[in-house]
Amino acid sequence: MTGESRSYSLDISEHLFYLTTESLRLHCNETKRYQTLAGLLNERIFASSSIDEQAPETIREHLLAIPTKGNIRVYLNITRSSADNLTEVKRRLGTALGANLTVGDTLSIMLFHYVVGQKAMRIMKQLGLDDSTPPAHSAAEHTGSGVAQHIR
Repeated sequence: MTGESRSYSLDISEHLFYLTTESLRLHCNETKRYQTLAGLLNERIFASSSIDEQAPETIREHLLAIPTKGNIRVYLNITRSSADNLTEVKRRLGTALGANLTVGDTLSIMLFHYVVGQKAMRIMKQLGLDDSTPPAHSAAEHTGSGVAQHIR
């Protein structure tokens, strides 16, 4: 470990592994570049202020549904500033939950938050409710089709 970066070795669950690969897929598609998990964290850790808006119960449910510990070893090398911010997010989330979180737990929560945000943006675009795209179809064009069917 150098003064410029921080290395982590995490043993994660299969479920958390799938969350990491889904996050990477979404981030690659968003940036139109191949990405790494460390790169995603280095970029997203500074956008973590909105993570405090998640309800503690939602976070608890996420951690129950997506166990952190497992037998898949993942190595991360992130910038020192990202590591410091990760520690701060871990502390804030732990305080909000009244629990001691691991780095893996914090990573899982952050990736969950990222995936949910990306999926929500995609749905908003499909509904024509984002700021950059005018609605593709009027509600009158969808009579009988239902919103849920239109989203798929």
